[in-house]
Amino acid sequence: MSAHLSVEPLGADETGRCECCGRVSRKVWGLVRRDGAAYATYFVHWTVGHVFENRAYLDVILGKWGEGTTASNRYAVHLEYRILDNGPSMMIRDSDPKYVSSTLAVHHLKRGDIIGDPLADMVFAVCDAALEQDHRLAPLWEAPEGS
Repeated sequence: MSAHLSVEPLGADETGRCECCGRVSRKVWGLVRRDGAAYATYFVHWTVGHVFENRAYLDVILGKWGEGTTASNRYAVHLEYRILDNGPSMMIRDSDPKYVSSTLAVHHLKRGDIIGDPLADMVFAVCDAALEQDHRLAPLWEAPEGS
């Protein structure tokens, strides 16, 4: 993607404690701009200190933004982030409306809608920009204590 993507971290929330370990779950979100204009939003959810075992989940919302647009102009994509032996990896999954606010996106894309389509490159570019530029996401690739 030749356009410049910049990230504006927006909010964060601790969403409770993990049932299996009692650790805190966290969600952060932000805005991605393409050449200065609103382009996408992202939401990342993970259990602090448990990314290696339990993964993290990203929701990316793309489409038209700005005055006169609504959730019907946007679509959501869901990804699973995991750490493999050779490093971080992201996999597109089916998006589910119960995880993305209907005020942001009405359309929820399935994995088959995206794989092999140029949209996949757009989604991964947004994720890469968020992971590289949002310092709050650094725990996603830090090794757990004792490893």
